[in-house]
Amino acid sequence: MRRKPIKIDWNEIETAFENKREDLVYYLDLVTGQVILEGEGEEADFEDGDEPLDENGKEDAPARGETTRLYIEPPGAEEEIAWMEYFVEEEEGLDPAVLEKLRAALDVASPIEAFRDAIRSDTEARDRWLLCRTERLHETVDAWLDANLVQTSEPPPWRS
Repeated sequence: MRRKPIKIDWNEIETAFENKREDLVYYLDLVTGQVILEGEGEEADFEDGDEPLDENGKEDAPARGETTRLYIEPPGAEEEIAWMEYFVEEEEGLDPAVLEKLRAALDVASPIEAFRDAIRSDTEARDRWLLCRTERLHETVDAWLDANLVQTSEPPPWRS
């Protein structure tokens, strides 16, 4: 089914794809383009029985049927480890000692935490890793939009 292009808040999409909490679930409303947050950890500015209010104090639009909501699945640990491995193998010009620490971190039982700990000590490597990770995240968002045939009214800022 071909849908009308929707306006998406790109910061909200990035936040949804960055989500690591299992008690929070994000959806994209395919009619409004709104990113919807649901879950136990959700903080809301309303009391039981009240309608949710947006940041301007207006009531949210009524909930739509589940058929207009598309589940946003953030990248898992395996994908993040693959990004780390890519960074270690493809990033040029890093201090060889830092690269060795990062390679060693990827060979432990909890590689994500070990990698983060190892990269904290080198500002240049950390900054380059964060840029690389952001690029991989944007590729993931783009692929997800394409795979789900989501047409946007404007391209994401990383494509400009």
